[in-house]
This record gives sequence, structure tokens and C-alpha cells, in this order.
Amino acid sequence: MPVLNGRPMKRKRIIIMIAVLFLAIALAALIRKRKHELSVVRPPKAYTTVVHAAQVNAGELDLDVRYLGEIVPVTESKIISKVSGFIENIFVDEGDRVNKGDILVKIDDREIRERIRQTDALILSAKNNHAALKMKIPGLESAANTNKGIFDRNKILYSKKAIGREELDISEKNYRMALSELDATRKSILALKSSIDSLKAQKAGEAVLLDYTMIKSPFTGIVSKRTLSAGDLVAPGKTILQLVCPDDGVKVVVHMAPEDFTRIKTGARAELSFNGKRMAAAVSAIYPSAGRESLGICNIRLPRSPFDLPYHARIETRLLTGRATGLIAPLSCLLRHQDKPLVV
Repeated sequence: MPVLNGRPMKRKRIIIMIAVLFLAIALAALIRKRKHELSVVRPPKAYTTVVHAAQVNAGELDLDVRYLGEIVPVTESKIISKVSGFIENIFVDEGDRVNKGDILVKIDDREIRERIRQTDALILSAKNNHAALKMKIPGLESAANTNKGIFDRNKILYSKKAIGREELDISEKNYRMALSELDATRKSILALKSSIDSLKAQKAGEAVLLDYTMIKSPFTGIVSKRTLSAGDLVAPGKTILQLVCPDDGVKVVVHMAPEDFTRIKTGARAELSFNGKRMAAAVSAIYPSAGRESLGICNIRLPRSPFDLPYHARIETRLLTGRATGLIAPLSCLLRHQDKPLVV
């Protein structure tokens, strides 16, 4: 039994050895074939590395900072209403040129005119009453003088016991009543005069409001913005239109970091650029107060908008802060390594 069991195991080993031998022969043949293929392939051509050199020269360079500036018209006005009411008509639109004094907006004035009419009626009534009371003054003064004379005479007669106490009291009462009526009438006249003056002042105020319903252009310029239309309800202080005066020029307003702001002076050179075009300019003014987010502000005055850009557009602004002396190399030679610039 042990001999019989050993034969299958021996046969299996022989088969494995034959298989390994065939694999080794096949691998050797494959290696020889690849070596032959590689031996007939031409090696790649070697190329010369091209290095661009630049000359470094001693000289001076401008130091600058760059920001976006806003083109702002020098003269710009918001046209607002001083009265409440519905807009009857707006006679201009965006882009229209207007002259100083032109009527721009008409606001419904019927309520104001009605108040003026009622005030006129009250003034007329007060004037009539005032005139009627003034006409009574001479008669009341005469009655007061007459009653005073009677009272004075009765005092003498009473002292001589020519009349009784009752008659004296009646004459005194009549005199006091005449004086009281005269004084009351005079006070009423003064009150009516004060009322008339007050009504006239009220009418003058309404007349001013009536004038405000016709909004006129404060200067010659162009309508840059329209926010309302006919039929809209407008309240005091609400903007209806915006006007600009192109003839007064523009200013490019630049907001900048405080550390850059301290290096800018009035008259400093500046350069505006847009779409590949450049324009030389100069800083016109340095604002004494900081703007939004505590940024410094300067502006550049120009006779007209640079490159015909619209108002409130943004434009790249280069501000020169000084000059540096040293070796000048092209930017392509600079390499930043660990936050340090290196020249290569």
C-alpha cells in the first residue's frame, strides 16, 4: 500500500517541474525579444535648453499703489419734493438736457389751492368784522364820554344832596358799562387784526407750498436718474430725479488703506487706465476725514469723465508714492521663495 500511494505524488512533482521549465524558457525568450526590439529603436534627440538672459541696470523706479476709483460728478443734485401729493407730470427723462429754471415736475395742487381759497374767505370775513368794529369805536367813545359827564355831574349833585344815591349808582353803572363795551370792542379789533395777520401768514405759507408743486431745475445739466413716474404718490424728502452738470467736470474718488493714504500728497502724480488706455492725472485733494470702514480718501479732479465712462463707474487708479534707487531687472527674473523675492 505505501508503494502504490507514492506513485501519484511523484507523477505530480514531475508535471510541476516540467511546467516551471516551460515558463522559464518562455520568459527567457520574451526577454531576448524585448532586448532585440530596444536595440533597434533609435535614441531620442537631445535638445539644447534655452535660457533667456536680461541685463540688470542701475536706475530709479516709481513706487505706486493701485486702487479702483469711482467717477463722481462735481455737481450732482437730487431733485426732491417738499410737499406731499400725487405727481401730475414729469416733463423730462433720463439723458435729457435741462436749463436752469426749467419745470421738471408738476405735483397735484388742488388741495393746496382749496386751503388757500378757504383762508381767503376767513381773511375776508375777519376784515369785514374788523371794519365793522372799527366803525363802532367813535360811537362807543362818545357814549363813554357822555356817561362819564353824567356820572361826574351826578357826583357833584349827590355831594350837594340834590339827587339820591340810587341815581348816582345808575349813572356810575352806565359809565362803567360804556367803558367796558369800548374796551371789549378795542380788544376784539386787536384780536381780529392778529387773526388777519395769522391768516395772511398761513396763506403765504400755502402759497410757498403751491410754488413747491412746480419743481424747477436748480442748474443747467443732464437728468442722470429718474425714480418716479406720473401718478406716483410723493412725500417730502423723496427723490424724484437726479441731475448732474457735465460742464463742472468730475472727480475720481479713491478710498485707500491708511498705510497707503499717509504716503499720498496733494499734487502727487496719478494714472488712470481702462481697456488698455492710460491717462495722466494728479491728486487734487486729500480728505481730512476717513470714509467708510475708516479708509483714507483722496480725489482727482478732471474736466470730464475719463474715457467717456458713465458717472459712478469704477476705474483703475495708480497713485505714485515716491521713487526707489537700485538695480532694475524685468519682472520675469523675479522668483518668490519663502516670502522672499529672488532674482534668477
